[in-house]
Amino acid sequence: MDLYASIAQRKSCRKYDMEPLSREVMDEIERAIEGFDHLYPTVELEHRFTKKVKGRFRVEAPHYLVASGNGAPGEQEAAGFLFEQLALWFDAMDIGCVWLGSSKDTETSDTNQDIIVLAFGNCPESVHRTIDQFKRQPIEDMTNAPDDACIQAAHLAPSGMNTQPWYFEKQGDRVLVYEKKLKPPISLAYKLSDIDMGIGLCHYALACKKAGGDFAFARDAGIPSKAGYLPFGVIE
Repeated sequence: MDLYASIAQRKSCRKYDMEPLSREVMDEIERAIEGFDHLYPTVELEHRFTKKVKGRFRVEAPHYLVASGNGAPGEQEAAGFLFEQLALWFDAMDIGCVWLGSSKDTETSDTNQDIIVLAFGNCPESVHRTIDQFKRQPIEDMTNAPDDACIQAAHLAPSGMNTQPWYFEKQGDRVLVYEKKLKPPISLAYKLSDIDMGIGLCHYALACKKAGGDFAFARDAGIPSKAGYLPFGVIE
């Protein structure tokens, strides 16, 4: 399935019809996840479904997906990259979803390796929005190449508390990626920026694929420093 079109229309849904999705649809979700691309082939992620979570940003939904790992470096951005594809797949299937930070599965006590939660289900209203309904910082604030289609796709990526923590600096045939240094009080309350970075990279990769290009990303703390940002990695 081509997920690119959903980048410009998906919205975060917080009101759900509590009727569970059918077993057939849940099986289709599993098959879709198996077919998604991974940011890092060597980082293993797991997921499970639950019906009850708790947390500050919890919403009432019939289903929740919990992404988990094993403590390996890079798991947060890997989870954002993988499961943003699911969020876009949900949009294409007219199923609503929303990322839930600071939420915990209450159906198990073993949550130490959990990374993030995604709520999903059918919605009583449209799961789509128009491009003018996106609330994003000016694209010129997040890149030196605002006309690049891949960076434009990343510009529309969702982020926790709408922090939009990315900066893409285009240099010839590669792009240096930076992560914004959050300031108090947001920095004291929000610790999931790496997930957001993975979500932004997912949008970039899908736009690259749509244009027929290749996408490869690697973490690199040695790229040149940038005021207000942390070095994150390089897109080749």
